[in-house]
Amino acid sequence: MNILVISHTYITRVGREKWRALARLYDVNLRIIVPTVWKDYLFTIRHDEHRDDELDVRGLPVLFSGKEAAHVYRSISLGMRDFKPDILHVEEGTDAFSYFQALLCRRLFAPHAKTLFFTWMNFEKALSFPFSFFERFNLRRSDAAICGNADARDILRAKGYEGPVHVMPLLGLDPELFRKRDNPALKEELGLKGTVIGFIGRFVPEKGVMDLVETAAKLDGDFSLLIIGGGALESDLRARAAELGIGERVRLVISIPHSDVPRHINVMDMLVLPSYTVAHWKEQFGQVLVQAMASEVPVIGSTHAEIPRVIGDAGLTFEEKNWEEMRAAMQRLLDDSALRATYGEKGRARVLEHYTNTRMAEKTMDVYRALLDGE
Repeated sequence: MNILVISHTYITRVGREKWRALARLYDVNLRIIVPTVWKDYLFTIRHDEHRDDELDVRGLPVLFSGKEAAHVYRSISLGMRDFKPDILHVEEGTDAFSYFQALLCRRLFAPHAKTLFFTWMNFEKALSFPFSFFERFNLRRSDAAICGNADARDILRAKGYEGPVHVMPLLGLDPELFRKRDNPALKEELGLKGTVIGFIGRFVPEKGVMDLVETAAKLDGDFSLLIIGGGALESDLRARAAELGIGERVRLVISIPHSDVPRHINVMDMLVLPSYTVAHWKEQFGQVLVQAMASEVPVIGSTHAEIPRVIGDAGLTFEEKNWEEMRAAMQRLLDDSALRATYGEKGRARVLEHYTNTRMAEKTMDVYRALLDGE
């Protein structure tokens, strides 16, 4: 089976673990096409700095780097002239110019290939030309779809897409990297005392981070609040924590690299994700929940978007924007270390069953086999 994957996501070596697992588990010929340069909102990422000796990863120059729907490869065949894929798998969304380009190349160079795409699209958005045209063209010529959440599946159906749709996250994780480890040195370095309540994400209103600070001020007991990320609310968070009299309990850690996430999670005693819906955004998945659960850190999340489906019965949830319910859940875990341990164990078990790189590879191969078998 020849599999051609096209996605800017895999420009970094760490992002390719799902494909490493798939290549290890199955007898396939896998080629991954990525941009030579991707201008992320925080960093500029270069393929040359993420070379891979295990996988066939090929960087191609793009126009409009950093724009997920608009970027297009400066290539005639996207590697299909010599590779001849049986599966063409593009992970850039329904309206992507690059998927439109790949489907045209398939018509010329690999007409027998089965086609599928990935989308996180979990809220309706009005598309202007040419993206409205790209979406119609792409959906009509797709043999299957993978959606990162159930909302995306429902939106696809509402748009009239009738092909097979599979719901699974884009990326899994390495359960050896994300696992429970004591980290007293980092806890001391950060000045964390008592039970550590954690948050990882952007400092924007819809992530509920300001509401988390407001709610933490109403808790009883010995705790610290560790907030990791970055964004426009940074100075407001510091000021509000001081106004509420919990400034000494709050630690803000700004923009840590991905490699530092596991050890920072391991100083937490719980992680809270209080996201809520706004007109322009919904949480696509909540990967930080899976990272915490794998590390046996109990999680609390709102009922927003995919969050409760990710948590399942392995953590606590509260009604979106009901901050009193969130406070009660936080207080419950703050008061009960045995309950934290129970949810920690359940969280890791859930990740091992559903969210590892190996599990993602297995699910992806199931999709490919069904496609080639005509199911």
